[in-house]
Amino acid sequence: MDFIKDIANKAQRILDNTNSPKKLTKDELLRREFRLPDTESIVDESLVELTISTSYLRARIDRLRKTGIFVEGPATFNGKLTLLDNFVVFKDSYNSMACSFVIELPMVQRIQRIRRAYDFAISLLTTNGLEVTIKFIGIKSQCELFGQRLIKLLKQRLPEVDAMTNFRMGLYSEYLLSKNGCNTLLVKGPPTGGLGWVFKFPGNALKLNDRLKMKKWFDYFRENGRNFAMVHSVPFYKLVSYGLPNKLRGELWETCCGSIYLRYMHEDEYLRILVDHDGEKSFAIEEIEKDLNRSLPEYPAYQNPEGINRLRRVLTAYSWKNPEVGYCQAMNIVTAALLIYMSEEQVFWCLSVLVDKIIPGYYSKTMYGVLLDQKVFEALVLKTLPVISEHFAKHDIQLSIVSLPWFLSFFLSTMPLIHAFRVVDMMLLHGPKVLFQVAMAVIRVNGDELLKCEDDGECISIFKEYFSSLDETEESLFHRDRMRTKFDNLWEVAFREFSIIDDKIILQLRKKFENEVFQGIETFVKRAELRNLPKTHNLNTEQLSNIYDRYYNVLMGGQESPPDRSACNMDFVSFENFMSQLVSWIDAADRTAKQTEFLKRLYRQWSSADGEMSLESLVIGLDKIIDRDIMNSLSNFISLYDDEGTGRIGKETVIQLAEDLILITTPWREGRIFDDITNQNIEAEIAKKIIQRREVLKEQGVDITDDDIKLPDEVRFNEEKWQGRQAERYLTSSSNFLKMIFQYAQPAEDPDKPLISLSDDEDDEKKDKQENSIKHNAALDPSRPVYITPSTFRMVILADETYESFFRTEFWKSFRVNEKISEKLGVVDNLRGMFTHFLADGRRVAVQVRKRMDEATKNAKPISDTGSTENRPRAASSNTSIGSKSTRSRASSSLNDDDDDDDDDFGNFVGADYDELNDIPTGGNELSVLHDAKEMEKESELVRGFESAKLE
Repeated sequence: MDFIKDIANKAQRILDNTNSPKKLTKDELLRREFRLPDTESIVDESLVELTISTSYLRARIDRLRKTGIFVEGPATFNGKLTLLDNFVVFKDSYNSMACSFVIELPMVQRIQRIRRAYDFAISLLTTNGLEVTIKFIGIKSQCELFGQRLIKLLKQRLPEVDAMTNFRMGLYSEYLLSKNGCNTLLVKGPPTGGLGWVFKFPGNALKLNDRLKMKKWFDYFRENGRNFAMVHSVPFYKLVSYGLPNKLRGELWETCCGSIYLRYMHEDEYLRILVDHDGEKSFAIEEIEKDLNRSLPEYPAYQNPEGINRLRRVLTAYSWKNPEVGYCQAMNIVTAALLIYMSEEQVFWCLSVLVDKIIPGYYSKTMYGVLLDQKVFEALVLKTLPVISEHFAKHDIQLSIVSLPWFLSFFLSTMPLIHAFRVVDMMLLHGPKVLFQVAMAVIRVNGDELLKCEDDGECISIFKEYFSSLDETEESLFHRDRMRTKFDNLWEVAFREFSIIDDKIILQLRKKFENEVFQGIETFVKRAELRNLPKTHNLNTEQLSNIYDRYYNVLMGGQESPPDRSACNMDFVSFENFMSQLVSWIDAADRTAKQTEFLKRLYRQWSSADGEMSLESLVIGLDKIIDRDIMNSLSNFISLYDDEGTGRIGKETVIQLAEDLILITTPWREGRIFDDITNQNIEAEIAKKIIQRREVLKEQGVDITDDDIKLPDEVRFNEEKWQGRQAERYLTSSSNFLKMIFQYAQPAEDPDKPLISLSDDEDDEKKDKQENSIKHNAALDPSRPVYITPSTFRMVILADETYESFFRTEFWKSFRVNEKISEKLGVVDNLRGMFTHFLADGRRVAVQVRKRMDEATKNAKPISDTGSTENRPRAASSNTSIGSKSTRSRASSSLNDDDDDDDDDFGNFVGADYDELNDIPTGGNELSVLHDAKEMEKESELVRGFESAKLE
C-alpha cells in the first residue's frame, strides 16, 4: 500500500514552482536564477556599471603588452546589482552569459568608497582576489542607501568569516592554488573526495585531456575567482561544456547547482541525521537495500563494501531528510554516479537540490515529473522532427518507453559513463533543458535508421547500438573536413540545432500537459488502490470508487491539489466531515454532543488496530454496516456497542444505544424523508381517492373503460399530514424500544452472592421476597446491573414495525454510496421524501389503482370504501387540483390507512367536463396503465428507469 499512498507525493506541489499556476515572486525568481537557498530575500537593488579585475589578470595583460600584443583592460558591464541577506549578485543586462556573479558576504574582505562629486561608486575586494569596481546609476541618495545597507550586512556577517575560511580549506580549488603557491589561504593537504580518489576515475585521463582541463581551470580561478566568489563569463560556460576535470568535478558540480551554499549553511547536518536515526528501520531503507548492488555495478567501487556503504549512508540520510520522497528507483544510479566525484556530504546536498528544485517530481513513486516531461519531449519531437513523429505514430512506437530511462538517470544507464558525466555537467549548470536538447539530438542523428524501424524493439535496438558506439569517429556534421567522435557530433547537434529549446518553451509545454498527466496518474493510482482493498460483499466497484473519491476529497479539504497520500489516514475531524457528506442523519453545521459521541464510537470501531482510520479500515466498516440482510445489519449494528467483545451490553451502553437510534432516525422522525411505510400508505390512499373519483365520473355518465386510466409519473399529496403521522410512529417506537429492551434485559450475576443461601433466618427470606416484589422491574433498579445480548436487541427491533422497516430498507439506503463526488455534497436526492419533492411515485400509485380495480371486479361490489353517497366526495365547481395543500391537515393524524377524513384534501373532484384526471399536476411523461403486452412492456421500461435512478 505504500506505493499507493505516495501518489506523486503531492504531485501538483512536487512539480515545484516551475509548474505552479501562481505567479512567482521577485525573490523566488531571483533565487531560482542564481541557485540560492530558499531563505534569501532581496534587501536592495540598483542599476550599476562595474568592472572586475584581479592581480593575475593585470599581470597577464602587462605580459602580453610587453610582447607587443595589445590587449584591452578589464571589460565593463552594465546590469542590476542585487543585495540579499547573505549574498550580493549581479547579471549583465545585455548578455547574462557575458558576466554574472554570486558573492557570499563573508567573502568580502574590504569595501571602499571611491570619492566622486557627480556619482556614487565603491570598490570591493574579496578574500580570493576579486576586485570589483561598482559605479551606481540613479539618484545619488538612493545609491548611498544601498551602500549603507551593504556595509550594515557586512558588519553583521563578520563573525562568519572564520567559519567561511575553515570551510574553504576543504575545497579542492583552494588546495590546487595553494599547492602551486598562488593562494594566500594555506591548505596543507587535499580535501575529502569521492570514490574516484580511491578506485580511480572512469575513462582514460590522457584521452580525456584531464591535465589540460585542470590547467585551464587553474587559470580561470586566478582570473575570475572561485567557489563563494566567482564570476561566470563566456569562458566559464565553454569550460563546463568541454568537460570538467576529474578532481574538480565534484566542487564545480555543487557550485553550478548551488548545493555548496546549503552545505555551508547546514554544516554537520548530514552526520547528525545519520547519528539520530542510527539503527532505525523504514520502508525506504528496505527498498534501498534491495537496489544497492544494482547501482553502477560496472564501476569497481560498487563491488566493494566501501562504495556500497557510502551509497547506503547517503540514500538513507536523504530518506530521513525528505520522508515525502524517501527513496525511489533510479535515485541509486544518480547517487552512485555523484559519489565517484563528491564526498558523501557533497552528494547529500547535491541530491537535495536535484530532487527539490532541478527535476522536481522525477523521484516519486509515480514519477510524475518525468512522465510529464515525456509528454513535453514527444511534443518537441512532433514540432521539430515531424517526419519521425509521424512515423512513430504510424507504427505505434511509444517513444516514452525508450526515452524514460534517459531522463530518469541523466543517460547514466544508457551512455558510457565518461559521456554521461558530460551531460550531468551541463544539466547541473543549465537545468533540465539539457536533457531535452541531448535527447532531441539523439533522435536527430539517428533519424534515418529510426524511419526504417516498425516496432518498439527495433527502436530500442537502434539506440542501444548507437550509445555503445559513441567513441567511434565519423565525419563532423558541421565541418566536413574534420573527423570527430559520434559523441562530439551529438554534442554539437544538441547545443547548436536545439539551442532554441529553452526553459520558457519547456514551462509552456509542461503547463499544457500537466492536467492530462496528473489525471492519468490519479486514475492509475485509484485503480491500483481499489484493487488492493479487501473484498467487499455489499459495496460494488462503482460504490468503492465513490467512497475513494469522497475520502480523498475530505482529506484535501476541497482543494484541487491532491493530498499527501504518504500520510493519508483520516483523523476524527475529517471523519466527521466525511460522514456528514455520506449520510443524511449527520448535520455538519449542527454538531451536537450526541452526534459527536456516536461518530466517535464509529471511528473507534472502524479504525485499524493501531487506532488510525485508513481507507481500507473505513471500507471494511462501511461494508459491514450497510448489509442489506436485516439480520446481518442488526448484528453488525449492535456489535458497535459490544466494546469488550463479550456479547453483553450493559445498562449505560443500552441507554446510549437508544439515544443513538433517535439520532440516526432524525430525518425520518422530522419528516424530511419518508420511509417505506409512509410511502406505501400515501400511494394506497391516493389510489383510493382516484378510484372514488372514477366512480363519481361513472355516475355522471362519463364512459370510462379499464384501459382509460392515465396517471402522471408523479402526483402531489398532503405532505404535512404524513409528516405528522410518521413523526408520531418514530416517537412511539423510540419510547417502546427502551421499555421493551429493559423488560427483556437479563440481570448480571453478583460474584459475591453465594450460589446457595445457607441462612436459617426466615425473616431474611421474607425480606428478600418483599424486596423482589417491590422491585418488579429489575432493569430499572440501580442496585442491580443488567445487560442485553445481540439476540435481545434483534428481537426488540423486529417486534417494532417502524424500526424493523427502518433497518430493513432505510438505514442502508441512508449511506449515499451511489453518489459521485461531482454531485452536490450533503444533499439527499430522495424524490419522495425531501421538502422540495412533495411527490409520490406515479408508477406505484398506478399499481395500487389496478390492484383495487381487480379486487372490485373479483368481489363484484362497489370499489369505494362506503356505500352511502354521503361519504363519497362531492363534485365541485372549484378548480382545486389534486396536488393542492390543505390548510386543515393535522400533524397528529391517525395512522389508519382507511381514514377518510376531509382534511386529507387530495383535491375536490370536478365535473364531467374535465377529462380523466387532467387536473393532477404532472411531474413528467404520463403513464398509461393497460393490460396489453405493448403497454406492459412500456411500464417495465419505466420501472427499469426508476430503478436505474435509485428510486426503488
